[in-house]
Amino acid sequence: MKSLPVPADEALSDDILILPAGLSDLRAVRRLEKACFRREDIWPLVESLWVLTSPGMVRLKMVKSEEVIGFLSGYTLSGREVGWISSIGIAPAWQGRQLGERLLAAGEHALGTRVIRLTVRASNTPAIHLYERTGYRQIQTARGYYVGGEDGLVFEKLLSD
Repeated sequence: MKSLPVPADEALSDDILILPAGLSDLRAVRRLEKACFRREDIWPLVESLWVLTSPGMVRLKMVKSEEVIGFLSGYTLSGREVGWISSIGIAPAWQGRQLGERLLAAGEHALGTRVIRLTVRASNTPAIHLYERTGYRQIQTARGYYVGGEDGLVFEKLLSD
């Protein structure tokens, strides 16, 4: 499988690739979700199946030595003017190495929209810092968005043409 192009300044080393993900990655993606997210934030199996098979979804996996160490999914809204990142995660052992930034940049590129949005738990400080470092700004608070009633912070990034 060929690696997806990423912006030149975000090129990965030869041994870490960003590739399209599909149904054959179901187990690896589920394992990654369990390692990255709270139990209540892990998608039900049917939702994972939908994300990995639905036409029009952007699905990227970050792979090192055939191990999935990151995953991103997203879709477009408003006549393909707004891209929405529905999930992004880097395996805990690989966090802190700027891989989240790289996967996020690849996802933005794959979505191909001028506006990118996402929602993050208000308590997820590391993710919030990642988004702010990469040019996102908070535009809204979704009260009680997450299971358990925690607010979701909606972030947006405007990409240059």
